[in-house]
Amino acid sequence: MRIPPRGGPLRWCAEAGLGLYRSVVLVGLTCVVPLVAVPVGVGGARLAGSWTAGLDAPLAVRVLATLGEGLAVAFWIAAALFIVYPLTSRGLARAARRCAADWLEVRHEVRYRSVPPVTRMATGSWWDGEEYHKTEREARRRAAVHARFHDPQLHWDGLWAVVASVTVLPLSALPLLALGLGIYLAVTPALLGYGAGLIVAGLVAAPFAWRILRPVGSRLLGPVPRTRLSRRVEELEAIRADLTQAQAAELERIERGLHDGAQARMVAMGMSMGAAEQLVDSNPDAAKAVLAEARATSATALAELRTLVRGINPPVLAERGLVDAVQALALDAAVVVDVLTRVPSRPERPVESAVYFAVAELLANVAKHAEAERVTVELSYATRTLTATVQDDGVGGADPAAGSGLSGIERRVHAFGGRLEIDSPAGGPTRITVAVPCELS
Repeated sequence: MRIPPRGGPLRWCAEAGLGLYRSVVLVGLTCVVPLVAVPVGVGGARLAGSWTAGLDAPLAVRVLATLGEGLAVAFWIAAALFIVYPLTSRGLARAARRCAADWLEVRHEVRYRSVPPVTRMATGSWWDGEEYHKTEREARRRAAVHARFHDPQLHWDGLWAVVASVTVLPLSALPLLALGLGIYLAVTPALLGYGAGLIVAGLVAAPFAWRILRPVGSRLLGPVPRTRLSRRVEELEAIRADLTQAQAAELERIERGLHDGAQARMVAMGMSMGAAEQLVDSNPDAAKAVLAEARATSATALAELRTLVRGINPPVLAERGLVDAVQALALDAAVVVDVLTRVPSRPERPVESAVYFAVAELLANVAKHAEAERVTVELSYATRTLTATVQDDGVGGADPAAGSGLSGIERRVHAFGGRLEIDSPAGGPTRITVAVPCELS
């Protein structure tokens, strides 16, 4: 509805009509809780009252019975609202946000929990981010249920529905009730003056009553207030999901490496030894050749097993520590890497492993994306914080959102209370720092 730009009766009538329309909309968006609670409360009160009808007992017993009836009715109302709000509060809150944006130019940006991807584990089970399932279909269904009904924003929308039913609803309904009652009284000749007064009061209040949406909506239509604890829980949930997927990928890699490499060579060795056993009497020279081939196959299988184990937990990291392990990475890197260290002793093993694999990932990113000729890795320890800095002379532009693994590194170091700092302007150079608080041994 367009409001005339100038003042006067026409503008006042337009504002009153627009206010009545907006009041009707708000009443429709906030009446769900009373529509559920009132019938359940009335019916529950009648049912509970029938339990003690005609009770002839001392006053204390009657008081306790009345208190029990009230608690039962309250429980039924709460149960009814608990069933209804997950199905209605999100849609009603979204509609209220659209009204706030259109009428008040106040926008509330919220984010609902998305459905997480499901992951197939090496055992054949499917992980939905919360629990394991036998089939992919069941995992996807349960993931959608968790995302829909275990969303903190949904619970916050439910709180909006409850609070709005006792604040926005009565105030928005006030001009409508005054107008309706005024019309009813106006058709009664003896009460015409009262009716006219109520009609005027309703029309005067209409442009203002709906504005209760601003103060209440500013507190309850926005995103869930995030405390430090809730942010930490979200970070740990994301880390858990990353580690689960990384574990699944690592198990698949190990299984594939064993099946396609070492296992196949072991089978070939067994067949060669069987052939040599048959030839040893009739053709010793051929048997010797077969055994020599089997020995070469065993050496290759052993090298493959060592490579596979090195990817799981590098022996140099376990035996000699982070500094020597990073120096070993530098020797195998595709570019020239200088390692500078100021770490007097070994850090805690979990932190040591996290920093090592972070440096390994960063060096791999340099080789893939940076087009660099030289890299410097600096390890230092100060103020109870282990720091690893990787700097290259490449093209820059490193972005965690570009799928380079930086976001995964960031979430993993956050598990230890650490941080990831990225300084990578377009054109280079790139300087990335991983800092993790820890104690040295």
